[in-house]
Amino acid sequence: MKFGRILVGILLLSVVVSAIWLQPVPEAPANAERAPATTQNQIHQTQNQNNIYTQIAPQITIPARDLPPYQIEPTLDREINPRMAPLGFHDSGLRISGGPDPLLVAQNAISGSADMTFATPLLNFDGQPYGLVNPPDTVGAVGLQHYVQMVNNSGGAAVAIYDKDTGAGVMTFKLDQLATGNCGNGFGDPIVLFDQLAERWLLSEFSVSGNYLCVYISQGSDPTGSYYVYAFQTPSFPDYPKYAVWPDAYYVTTNESTSVATPAVYALDRSAMLSGETASVQRFTAPPLAGFGFQALTPGDWDGATPPPAGSPAYFMRHRDTEAHGPAGFPTQDFLEVWAFSVDWFNPTNSTFTQSANISVAEFDSDLCGLFSFECIVEPDIPPLDPLREVIMWRLQYRNFGTHETLVGNFATDVTGNDEAGVRWFELRRSGAAAWSLYQEGTYSPDNGAINRWMGSIAMDSSGNLALAYNVANGTTVYPGLRYAGRLASDPLGTLPQGEYVLVDGSDTSISNRYGDYSAMTVDPVDDCTFWFTGEYNSVDGVSGGWSTRIAAFKFSNCGTGSDFVLAVEPAHQVACSADSAIYRVDVTALGSFSDDVELSANDNPGVIEFDPTIVTPTGSSTMSVTGATSGAYTFEVIGSASMDPSLVHTEIVGLDVMDPLITSVTLISPVNNTVDAPLRPTFTWTENTNATTYLIEIATDAAFSDIVASAETTSPSYTLDSDLADFTTYYWRVTPGNACGTGPVSTTSTLRTVASAALCTPGSLPQTIYFDDFESGASGWTHGTLDENSQDTWELLVGNGLYGSVGYHASDLLGGANEQVLLSPVVAIPAELEQVTLQFFNQQRIEAIPAPDDGCYDGALLEISADNGATWTQLDTELLTDPYDGVVSADYNNPLGGRNAWCGDPQEWLNAVVTLDDYIGNDVQFRFQFGTDGFELRDGWDIDNVLVQSCVGMTTYEISIPVVFSR
Repeated sequence: MKFGRILVGILLLSVVVSAIWLQPVPEAPANAERAPATTQNQIHQTQNQNNIYTQIAPQITIPARDLPPYQIEPTLDREINPRMAPLGFHDSGLRISGGPDPLLVAQNAISGSADMTFATPLLNFDGQPYGLVNPPDTVGAVGLQHYVQMVNNSGGAAVAIYDKDTGAGVMTFKLDQLATGNCGNGFGDPIVLFDQLAERWLLSEFSVSGNYLCVYISQGSDPTGSYYVYAFQTPSFPDYPKYAVWPDAYYVTTNESTSVATPAVYALDRSAMLSGETASVQRFTAPPLAGFGFQALTPGDWDGATPPPAGSPAYFMRHRDTEAHGPAGFPTQDFLEVWAFSVDWFNPTNSTFTQSANISVAEFDSDLCGLFSFECIVEPDIPPLDPLREVIMWRLQYRNFGTHETLVGNFATDVTGNDEAGVRWFELRRSGAAAWSLYQEGTYSPDNGAINRWMGSIAMDSSGNLALAYNVANGTTVYPGLRYAGRLASDPLGTLPQGEYVLVDGSDTSISNRYGDYSAMTVDPVDDCTFWFTGEYNSVDGVSGGWSTRIAAFKFSNCGTGSDFVLAVEPAHQVACSADSAIYRVDVTALGSFSDDVELSANDNPGVIEFDPTIVTPTGSSTMSVTGATSGAYTFEVIGSASMDPSLVHTEIVGLDVMDPLITSVTLISPVNNTVDAPLRPTFTWTENTNATTYLIEIATDAAFSDIVASAETTSPSYTLDSDLADFTTYYWRVTPGNACGTGPVSTTSTLRTVASAALCTPGSLPQTIYFDDFESGASGWTHGTLDENSQDTWELLVGNGLYGSVGYHASDLLGGANEQVLLSPVVAIPAELEQVTLQFFNQQRIEAIPAPDDGCYDGALLEISADNGATWTQLDTELLTDPYDGVVSADYNNPLGGRNAWCGDPQEWLNAVVTLDDYIGNDVQFRFQFGTDGFELRDGWDIDNVLVQSCVGMTTYEISIPVVFSR
């Protein structure tokens, strides 16, 4: 999904939805960040940035099957996340004149034919329902036995698993239920892939905060099992992530922005991730295209049993409309760019990311209601829908046929010049060391734009046949629905003559213009013929105005009539003890007319490998055992050779980690034993044990560990708590190492005592409340307003908005111009006889920060104090004992707080801020909470609750005399 705005619609518990759309303000579009306009007129380009990141250790999850089904939580209907498009990098008023698409003639001149097998879906059923967010980002993939669909939900990505033979639901769960930390708070933009070579699932979403890509790798081919979870942090928000499988890495593309739109690409260490080991990541960026405010490359995702040639780089693509992006001088042609990423995990400085091809194609028109509008595709009722013109739609599919390699993809284009969308699709080919070139291209709009066709997904089967599925809508009779079309490999080039078929007709309008942002076509890895597609449509059977999703499977009758087999090993990687045998299942599946025996063997053996049986008649299986391997990490090849055709050979890479059962105890390092004044969220470290793969840390309030307050299993010899320990409390901690063979001895126990925070009176003193207001009784002397006539006051008391769901004050962010608003407390008298006084208040921040790697604030909030009845105000800064300001407010965008230190949590959950008032003892004071915004990006704003002024007073000590009585 693209980086978007909160839609502003309210879903009542009676499931009544109303929506209000934010209209862009001409001088400051709601979706814009701040960047000067740039021009990119160079065709041949190289990378402009390479950043190498710290290696990431995974979490290990419980089996997904142990999670409860997810529930759709009643909430505000919202857009899943703010949409990213730098101001000035596009011209929202720019229009590119275009005429009829030049490829329509070839498509419309061809006489149609019909493969009746293709025309009748094998399965066609509804997927997950409306999740109270827009867009759904419907995505799915097919594996050996399951189909997995993911959509955006009110609390992040939702996963549904289906039996692929029947379409019956197996289970549902929320993805972030599997994780903790940053990935335990997911926010959507889901992607799911099945890694055919490894027989593993890749599931992903980004997190609410911290710019994290959360990547889940299954530990086997069953998606209901356990996963390794990796949290990869990016330098700015990783919008619209798209993933691809390649032998040497999982590749990711994102739309990022600091000052300009940044098409970023990442390589994730696939081998390490499949093994649950610490994985590294490498990053490059491509030069942005002028004209588009949103942009990203699309990675080539490998399908089929034949891998890319050894040493082949991963491929990425985007389209360039020369009228929109330059360069000048190409009035009758546009371009497809191919980029190549060669990763070197051993010496990252050798990695390269360069443009490898710039392929001329027929003119297409990226102007759909302009180059920036998010409202263009008409439907019978408003609003018009997002045309998604900016990217090659996911997936860009790669195949290696041996004689040649292919890349197939699609994107939206204006087919008439009148803002009517059709699908431009293409197939690139290359043979041997030759460069990529255009093999065929076409534009699909069989009614010449009478119905919009957009948001497509395309794929090719093992016989070279193509299937394209897409959304349809028009302004009179066609509500948003789903259709598909296709071509046989023998059909005339550049055409889809196999008919257009309806998967599901729409019957309702969409309440949100943010329709999309992608769908998914994948190919069954078992038969390499069956297409599986999922997308969204709108139905009167669902929530009014909300989307529904569809899942369908279909295939061509001629696919798979060749002669081949599929070799698969389960598990692809496992851990075993040195004294035990490692057991694998080797499956041999026939494709088409294949009926030959397959002989199994192995190469680079870690020990003694035996197959039972050695020769398999497909479809069949064999049991492979590995014995006698010493401790260490191994990869080896399992080879299947056709008995009658020795040239027909398939190979699977298999992993094995052999563990030594001898595990010694670890030594605790920090915090050192008997530490006092330890931080509330300490980092625990201990010595590493070479035979251990996991460490169990336990933290308790007693030496017997009967009251364990925190525990975690980690793969590294360190652990940082996710939440604070209690103030001024003694804790005990210990670590137990382990591996697949068992656990080692428990370490000795260390103790620590946490610091007495400023909010807690130290031993020997008691708190004394001077002033407190939780706003449950109303304003009670609090006032609010603005500091200039051009600002707007949005401070208000909201029920259910405060801490713990109580009443609290809220100030909203505003679009369209700079704004400054203040909340003022009543006068509070601080007695002169006191010695220690603090102001404490809880606040929640959704305030726009400047994205990393820069720092500071675009919007900001701060605290001031007055000791002269409001005549003068002083900002409290060094007096902040907790929650210091996040940075300086930018002075470049008219924010009234420009140049001042401020808070800009983006976001920060409820936090108790503590401020010393020792310099104001003996004064009557007043507090002013000041919120300044610059009128650009929209955030939720600032919340204040539970304001407390407190002192600490010493306890009175009495001397008691007790008479002594003697007796005989």
